[in-house]
Amino acid sequence: MFTESPRRLSQGVYWITDCLVMEHEGEQIHAYSSAYLVHGEDCSLLVDTGHPKDWASVEGQLDRLHAAGVPPVKYFFPTHAEVPHAANLGRLFNKYPDAVAVGDIRDYHLFFPEFADRLSPMGEGESIDLGGTEFVLLEAVIKDLVTSLWAYDRRSQTLFPGDGFAYMHHHQSGECWKTAEEVPDLPIPAFTALFSSYALYWTRFTDIEPHIAALDRLLAQYPTKVIAPGHGSPVLKPEETIPRVKQGLRIGSEQILDETRSSSAA
Repeated sequence: MFTESPRRLSQGVYWITDCLVMEHEGEQIHAYSSAYLVHGEDCSLLVDTGHPKDWASVEGQLDRLHAAGVPPVKYFFPTHAEVPHAANLGRLFNKYPDAVAVGDIRDYHLFFPEFADRLSPMGEGESIDLGGTEFVLLEAVIKDLVTSLWAYDRRSQTLFPGDGFAYMHHHQSGECWKTAEEVPDLPIPAFTALFSSYALYWTRFTDIEPHIAALDRLLAQYPTKVIAPGHGSPVLKPEETIPRVKQGLRIGSEQILDETRSSSAA
């Protein structure tokens, strides 16, 4: 059964989400647009903002965490400027009047001009001390937008890839709040390939292997125990799931390139 209570993924990391329920080919399916609260001893940071339709649920989950002793949110980190990842930012600014937004926020003053003085640009390699843990901004190895950034929490060894690990966008009604490894027979390669064909349009025109190599280098530099994506279930066993995501990226890229070559030949 779906619950609004946030799920603890690791020390100081909580998964905050709600379900979008829709009908597809006669079947009811669910989808996430997730946010994550990361906290240290001094303050908390929110990765992404959740979808606007989920605001009441997101706010309720944040309030429950604070009531349980989690420090107030001081930073917002939208991974990129899309509705599911950044659109609640104005509401969050109002809720936390002392907080600031960080990251590649070059256009956010156009969306939220009344909060322009609370936008703090930060880039790859810069970090924030939350007290007992460090939140590091990383290059988005697999970009959704040119402004996309990933991030990493050192204490919990959690990677936040935004849309970069979009190996699933939907789940069944009995799979809410489950991690990837808790969903039986999850077709990760097929889902990854399908999403690449729709959302990662640039894979039509490039070789995916350098990006997979860059992912390997990043994971070697930042050992990862948890992967917390913007959509789909979090990953608690990266050693099992990452190879399947890579397989899906390769399948999707090759399918798209084959279709492109066929169209060009015609």
